[in-house]
Amino acid sequence: MTLVLPALTWRSSPNYSSRYGQRVRLIVIHDCEGSFGGSVSWFAMAVSQVSAHIVLSADGLQAIQMVAWANKAWHACNFNPFSEGVEAAGYSALGLGAAEWAALAAIVAFRLHVNGIPCQRANAANNWTGYCEHVELGVAGGGHHDITDDPSKQAAFDALVRAAFAQDMPATWGMAAIPAMVPSASAGWKPIGTVRHDLAPPSLEWAQMRLNALGVPVVPLTVDGLDGRNTQNAVVRFQQSRGLYVDGDIGPDTIKALEAAS
Repeated sequence: MTLVLPALTWRSSPNYSSRYGQRVRLIVIHDCEGSFGGSVSWFAMAVSQVSAHIVLSADGLQAIQMVAWANKAWHACNFNPFSEGVEAAGYSALGLGAAEWAALAAIVAFRLHVNGIPCQRANAANNWTGYCEHVELGVAGGGHHDITDDPSKQAAFDALVRAAFAQDMPATWGMAAIPAMVPSASAGWKPIGTVRHDLAPPSLEWAQMRLNALGVPVVPLTVDGLDGRNTQNAVVRFQQSRGLYVDGDIGPDTIKALEAAS
């Protein structure tokens, strides 16, 4: 039996950036805390500064891709560079319907296969390899609480994913492959110093944003969540300016100082 996926169409979001070579090892599922149409419209606006790769309709019959798989969507803070984000229309307080849970499981299973990821719940112990819900990522994922933290519902979803994963996979997902696009200013992408709603301390992307806003780096940092040499140098300069222990790491004291700085 071949896995059945929802009908897939494309609508571009301007809110994406490069993965900088990181390989996808995590699929993160969310709920939109809104309607299908409203969420798609919100992700399509540069002012929202959030996005996901896929938005799924409440009936489980339609999906819209908004960010190319090769690019990084802005959905889970520190986890963005190595994850794919799938948003399900609806609200965590109301829960998802059976058809939407089933479609969500099919999408997760398909993307696990495509990326060569084991069919397992991701966690810190397995280096966040597999799939998980946004709530499981904690503060580093933005501190969200979707879709559910009910163990019985999570177990039921795990069973759906395993069943879907065991089926034969379709060769494609109902549309031509979307090429990775180069972010551009004309598309509304702002790579440096952008205030994004998916950023929160202590994420590295948030720290990069704060360092840029404070004018610390000689050359503004790319807000990419990668702890490269330029970011480390900027952290050292900031620590020196605040009389902090200088180690180039964004620890609790440095985070507090960044939050307090104006």
